[in-house]
Amino acid sequence: MRDVVPDPARLPAPPSSGGGDGQRRPGARLPPLNLFRAFDAAVRQGSFRLAADEMCVTPSAVSQQIRQLEDLLDTRLFRRLTRRIELTREGEALASTVKDALAILSAGCERLRDPSVPAIVCLNITPTLGMRWMVARMTRFMQDHPGIRISLTASLDALDFERQDVDLGIRWGTGAFPGARAELLARDVLFPVCNPDFIDHTTIRHPADLRHHVLLQAVHNGVTWATWLDRVRATGDVPLSGTVCFNDANMMLEAVVCGQGIGLSNSFLAEADLRSGRLVRLFDYDIEIDDAYYILSSGTRGDKPAVAQVRDWLHREAQRSAEIVHGRASLAETLAAQ
Repeated sequence: MRDVVPDPARLPAPPSSGGGDGQRRPGARLPPLNLFRAFDAAVRQGSFRLAADEMCVTPSAVSQQIRQLEDLLDTRLFRRLTRRIELTREGEALASTVKDALAILSAGCERLRDPSVPAIVCLNITPTLGMRWMVARMTRFMQDHPGIRISLTASLDALDFERQDVDLGIRWGTGAFPGARAELLARDVLFPVCNPDFIDHTTIRHPADLRHHVLLQAVHNGVTWATWLDRVRATGDVPLSGTVCFNDANMMLEAVVCGQGIGLSNSFLAEADLRSGRLVRLFDYDIEIDDAYYILSSGTRGDKPAVAQVRDWLHREAQRSAEIVHGRASLAETLAAQ
């Protein structure tokens, strides 16, 4: 049988490599922006020389930039005629797109400089503090600072201000946060809280009386009932084997509100519930703790005006929260009076 030789004219064409009339690969790198600026100026002025005057460069520099753009796009954009230039069909199609794109970029830059447009400050906060303390204050901030908007996000992760789109953060700790500038938000105290119905149905006068009740604690911040009992000199009076632990302070406080036991909290997290009456303080014993909430910011961008205003406002709000325990005797004063 004779071999059949395929007709070359009927063979499929090889795939395009991206040059010539072939389709460009999706995501191919765009030419530099300055080439599009030179192209747009030449289109509007109708001349490389006039475009050069507008851009404060030489006509040969504009001509070279247009040629470079044509080479990168593998498309002729202008017809070079005697004493004038004309757009090709491809140049006409590109001109309107470049004009619109440059206008969008210009408008975006103007909005950044426009004082009437609110500045956006991204604040990353721990979830429990965000829910228990920050959210209720957002309206007051917007009323007092109409020129700033806070973008609030929640996380427990470490912050990297060089890689993350974050302006400020609030974290719990000792103040050692590598790569960030840390400012103490406020010193806080620790105290027991309970459901108000608990007070009405139970007689409890001293820390030692806690041995008859279920104790609840959040373990994520390292502050436990053992710490509090030791500081109020009741360590041996209250067994801790039945303590119920939570990895989230918000869940622990909700359990206290539901009457599941007696919790241990600080003023930041308990403030809203104390003021609303959902929780009450069980004793007047406050213990000072070494850890605290800190405001974190970038060492290079942390002093931008809008960021600084949010940071100052956070300090003022923290001072308001501290007023919830203002006027109560400190633990040292209470023990000294016994």
